[in-house]
Amino acid sequence: MKALDMTPVIKKYSGFFVALSYDRKKVLGKGYTPEKALKEAREKGFKDPILTKIPVKNSLYLL
Repeated sequence: MKALDMTPVIKKYSGFFVALSYDRKKVLGKGYTPEKALKEAREKGFKDPILTKIPVKNSLYLL
């Protein structure tokens, strides 16, 4: 798999849980809890998104 630059997501969603599309290019939901991020994504019609916590500090982070 090709490496992705997650810098824009890290800057915008620092400290949040985010639900990502399978290609990891689109944020489908966000929240301070994983449940809120998943709920937002599911309300948009996405059944099983990728869930991750965006770190507060921008450092090396692999998904």
